[in-house]
Parts: sequence; C-alpha cells; structure tokens
Amino acid sequence: MGRRRLDRWDAAIVGYALVAALFRPLTLPAAVAVLAAGAVLLVVRARRPVGPHRPVPRAAVVAWAALLAAGALWEAVATAWGNDADHPTLSLLLDPVLDTYPGRLAGYLAWLTTGRWLVNR
Repeated sequence: MGRRRLDRWDAAIVGYALVAALFRPLTLPAAVAVLAAGAVLLVVRARRPVGPHRPVPRAAVVAWAALLAAGALWEAVATAWGNDADHPTLSLLLDPVLDTYPGRLAGYLAWLTTGRWLVNR
C-alpha cells in the first residue's frame, strides 16, 4: 500500500486542532470548537453521494454492540457509584490528559482524523 499524500484537509485538521486545543475543557469556546468541526464534517458527508450498500458481517455487529454496551455499562455504574477515583468514568480518567495542551491537541487530532476517515468511507 503506497503512502498517502498530505492535502489541504490534513493541513486544516492540524491547524484547527492547534487552535481548538487552546480552549480549556468544559468551556463555551471548547464546546463551540467541537460542535463547529462536527457540523462541518456532517455537512461534507451529507453532500457526498452514497455508494452501494455492502452488508456488514453479523460478527462485526455483535463485536461493536458488545463494546458499546460494555462502555455504556461502565459509565452508568461509575456514575451511580459516585464517579470517584475508585469508580472513575471515562471523562474522569481523561481529565489529567485533557488538562494539558498537548493532551487536548492529541485528542482533537484523533477526533478530527477519525471524523475525516468516516466522511471518506
């Protein structure tokens, strides 16, 4: 498989992440940064033609459903038991990482590149 060339979307993702990571978590500017990028990705995807449908293997559906159910159960139990160090939610586990600029930058880059991958599927 050949190397993929960088394009304007790659530059836009990096530039956006560099700016968005400046905002402290759980603030209005951070929420706007997340919603704006998500809205752009949704609009870009909505404007692209839909290709032929390929059936999804049942094993893949079961695996993803189990993963989603396990994550939801973890969050529900941790929240019910107090969301503390003994029973942390995912957001509590990520707080130390997201308190730093490099951590927020990595989070935005991961989120935006995943979004781009989904748009291009």
